[in-house]
Amino acid sequence: AVPPHHPVVCCSSAGPQICTKRPGRGRTLLSSQRKRRKSATPDPKEKQTCDIRLRVRAEYCQHETALQGNVFSNKQDPLERQFERFNQANTILKSRDLGSIICDIKFSELTYLDAFWRDYINGSLLEALKGVFITDSLKQAVGHEAIKLLVNVDEEDYEVGRQKLLRNLMLQTAP
Repeated sequence: AVPPHHPVVCCSSAGPQICTKRPGRGRTLLSSQRKRRKSATPDPKEKQTCDIRLRVRAEYCQHETALQGNVFSNKQDPLERQFERFNQANTILKSRDLGSIICDIKFSELTYLDAFWRDYINGSLLEALKGVFITDSLKQAVGHEAIKLLVNVDEEDYEVGRQKLLRNLMLQTAP
């Protein structure tokens, strides 16, 4: 989860914007906070929307070349040697972090949410996002190294959002 003081990129129909992190959306929620959030009963007359968090991360495919020859220790004690090598490898891997982007997407229609989820599950969302995020400037920055894109949407967010939007449909068709 992104620490609360870091800005995030919020993607909406108006385009990407830098936003402050919304409270209560990270993975650090306590179970009591989750229950309280879910138990809040919305006004049944009000049309509900749902928020889906899309996480997009670029990573190097191979790390061996960066680690090879750059991780060593001359400590005599095997445990100290192992810790020193671990710390060096950790520092190298952190320096190779390409970062991630978090998009909060608001859905008000069940058909759009289901189409988004279907595209996520079958991989077409990932393929579409590759063209957006793996740009020529990113390729130039990483040089000859191969990079991959990782896309994640939390299934629980989808299920909860789907239930909210289903209630919208039932309210619309109710006499």
